[in-house]
Amino acid sequence: MNLFDPQKPFFKGNLHTHTTNSDGRMNPDDVIERYQAAGYDFLALTEHWKISVESPRFYKNMLLLPGVELDYNLLNEVIHVVGVNVDPSLLTRVDRRQTARRGIREIRLAGGRAILAHPAWSLNTVETLRQLTDLTAVEIYNSVSALPWNGDRADAMLLLDIAAAHGLLLNTVASDDAHFYTGEDRTSFIMLQADELTAEGINRALDAGAFYASRGPRFRQIEIEDDEIRVECEPVRQIVFHSDLPYVRNRCVCGDNLTEATYKINSERLERFVRVILIDGQGKRAWANPIDVSNR
Repeated sequence: MNLFDPQKPFFKGNLHTHTTNSDGRMNPDDVIERYQAAGYDFLALTEHWKISVESPRFYKNMLLLPGVELDYNLLNEVIHVVGVNVDPSLLTRVDRRQTARRGIREIRLAGGRAILAHPAWSLNTVETLRQLTDLTAVEIYNSVSALPWNGDRADAMLLLDIAAAHGLLLNTVASDDAHFYTGEDRTSFIMLQADELTAEGINRALDAGAFYASRGPRFRQIEIEDDEIRVECEPVRQIVFHSDLPYVRNRCVCGDNLTEATYKINSERLERFVRVILIDGQGKRAWANPIDVSNR
């Protein structure tokens, strides 16, 4: 079984960013131009409690998607939910006095897809993740949650590995969440396989899990056959196979210009999931969605 369709193109996109329409420091036109010039195929402006793009439209060859960010303050954590491809009527049905679960439900009723933003920065727990049903994905990396813009909680991989080890496998995206435009923008993205570059095509791909998160490295294919996972990618320095088993042999493949690696699923030890990670020469990563291997 191949995780990626060799007949479909990949589209590069960022599903979380801000402008002066909320708390960003660059106006929408300049943000849009900045991402289009950098070769992005799609972009969502996701202002706090405000929708800047009311319906999908193209700017040159880049698709602009309606988006919003709903934020909720709890006693020991915050919950921020990004809604992508939402109808503007959503804002008449949501407010901060409601729960995040209600916000996710309303995003879905408005035709959108809900993504949990920066769960490590937000100090979210596995129990919180478990309660947020109907999420399409979670940010495994959030650029602005790193130094020097924030404390160093950009990478949520540990939290999501613990969740997966407890049976909660969540698909993942990487997002910029750009506010300052001083280096955190145009650095994190998803690569998504869609039949067509439309809002509907992106929704279908998100629902199917036909995407991966990256800050640079690119997957070509992930193949699962019997008890083996085989990865093909553009040249990297490391290919790593995370799972719910704290230690297994040969899970880290290291070298120069690696383009493939294989991993034997440890079915005899009841391995439950595998997450494939690429790391390039600059230390930048790509994360495939977790693979359920519990029935192997």
